[in-house]
Amino acid sequence: MPGTVLIVDDEVQLVRHLEHLLRSEGYQTVGVHSGAEARKAVSVFFPDVVLVDLRLPDTDGAVLLSQLREKHPSAAYVVITGHGSIQSAVQATRLGARDYLTKPFEPDELLLAVRNGLNDRLKEEEISILRKGGRFPSRLAAQKTAPSIETVETLSETMRATLNQAERAAASDGIIVLLGESGSGKDYMARYIHERSRRANGPYFAINCAAVAPELAESELFGHEPGAFTGARGRKRGLLELAENGTLLLNEVGDLPASMQAKLLTFLDTRTFTRVGGETQIAVNARLIAATNKDLELEVVEGRFRKDLYYRLSVLTIHIPPLRKRIEDLPLLIDSIVSQLDYDMGLPGMPLIGPEALRLLSSYSWPGNVRELRNVIERGIMLSESGKFNVGVLGRNLSDETWSYTVSFPKDRSLHDISRDMKRSLIDEALRRAQGSKQEAARLLGISRHAFAHQLKAVGLAD
Repeated sequence: MPGTVLIVDDEVQLVRHLEHLLRSEGYQTVGVHSGAEARKAVSVFFPDVVLVDLRLPDTDGAVLLSQLREKHPSAAYVVITGHGSIQSAVQATRLGARDYLTKPFEPDELLLAVRNGLNDRLKEEEISILRKGGRFPSRLAAQKTAPSIETVETLSETMRATLNQAERAAASDGIIVLLGESGSGKDYMARYIHERSRRANGPYFAINCAAVAPELAESELFGHEPGAFTGARGRKRGLLELAENGTLLLNEVGDLPASMQAKLLTFLDTRTFTRVGGETQIAVNARLIAATNKDLELEVVEGRFRKDLYYRLSVLTIHIPPLRKRIEDLPLLIDSIVSQLDYDMGLPGMPLIGPEALRLLSSYSWPGNVRELRNVIERGIMLSESGKFNVGVLGRNLSDETWSYTVSFPKDRSLHDISRDMKRSLIDEALRRAQGSKQEAARLLGISRHAFAHQLKAVGLAD
């Protein structure tokens, strides 16, 4: 992965030599020969790694190191000096230097110091992103062993076929599209594929394309340079760059803004991109997995998704079955969810989910799929007492699968009028169960979104 290095040393020939060495390894470099030049350089160059001499003509190197860290704390600092001593090494470490090299040093020594500094910085960026995403477990949970994602148990033939596809996908580096209803486990499947691929030791990141504001999407994905827009004070690596040698999941890719669809297509064709406000082409070796609950073919027909991007993404498509089509897996899923909740919540004991609760859970159609199941289990665990999972906390909706409509024999109404009213009532009920989501209501009624829109208009509910 490209990195930027600032070299601060008053020996002109040494600076030229180091610039040539580092550029041959793919780094971008700037060389300066005084403290004043260094202070000016970090205000426009924003280096990843700073090599600084302790003895400079216009300032003390230790003082300069402290000043540079205050202005640019995210960089990794490496001290280089021809007057090494234990005292100066200790001082440099206290001031924040990550490494300390005494002249003359071997080229490999310097390259290793720069590489380690860059890696440390990238790890800090990854940790910052993970913390913002809330993926760090609590201190209590950390004392337990996290459930493994390497294997998935299933009793369902449909799910077994899906896992076989995932196994084959993991063995390659091709682009994958995961299709499935909301909450069916597309993000889990993406992580499963990553963990079983040759990239398992690399980073894994996910971005929800529907949750990122359009004006921020490009920066989140590709990163930005200082001054690229208001508030962009420093360089930021995008998730694509951070996912080097790993995997990036583009969740809800069907909601990607049109402008970003074009930029994503360019990246897929060239495997290079430019940060917002930047000029340098950056090559990245990251695997992409796209996931969506939308019908991408329909999105293409209706002009909301680029046809060329659709064909570019659709190298291998895997359909994740909804929970209602793999209901035989419910006991296994419950065990997995309880284990995860035990790890996340750090509770002293988990309540028992007995046969009655399991029967009620199995009789439900789960329109929210595995995500809804987890929410129900978590609520049940939090509200249960005496170590037993209380069926009463599950709520009436789990058993509210019936719907009725009373009709009296026509007097002044025609069969058409009665049918229309009954259809209107049924659509009303579907919208209520779908909490207002037309897409989910259409699914509950077993019709397409186009047909549902037509029916809404036919019964006077289009507005």
